[in-house]
Amino acid sequence: MVQNKKAVIEAVLFMSSEPVSFEKILKLLHTQKVEEVAGILKNMQEELKKEEHGIHLIETKEGWVLKVKADYQNLVRPLTPYQDLSRGLLKVLALVAYKQPITQSEIVKVIGNRTYEYVKILQEKGLINTIKTGRTKALVATKEFAEYFGLETPEDAKKLFESLPLTKEKQEA
Repeated sequence: MVQNKKAVIEAVLFMSSEPVSFEKILKLLHTQKVEEVAGILKNMQEELKKEEHGIHLIETKEGWVLKVKADYQNLVRPLTPYQDLSRGLLKVLALVAYKQPITQSEIVKVIGNRTYEYVKILQEKGLINTIKTGRTKALVATKEFAEYFGLETPEDAKKLFESLPLTKEKQEA
């Protein structure tokens, strides 16, 4: 039996790069005490809301996850330059952020059939939403996308892209 359940939960959430389901937490704690574990999570969530903490505990549809608070993301961003997103995922995400709403079929024309896999992953991470339109899907960035990149709203990404200086190749085109 685990002695300090709160400490185990903290360690699990700290080490996981993905949300951890409530069921997985119960399993790791070797317990069936649902109310006790739910209470620990809610108490941790309330404690981390205090100003003296730089992280917060979020419950998503996939599970529980620790995230850096928006106020501190710009400060710590150089330490973790989005290593969990591959180049392909970033390409899809950039297209969605700049052109939203954009259809999945438009992205397939640019990136290819791997788009379907990338869209699924980005949806699972909560960075994009899909809206069924005819035989394809329209893709839009989410609030989580904005938080992930330290933006106020998903629409701010387009403003950011437009403010970037053009590269030499783009200027010549």
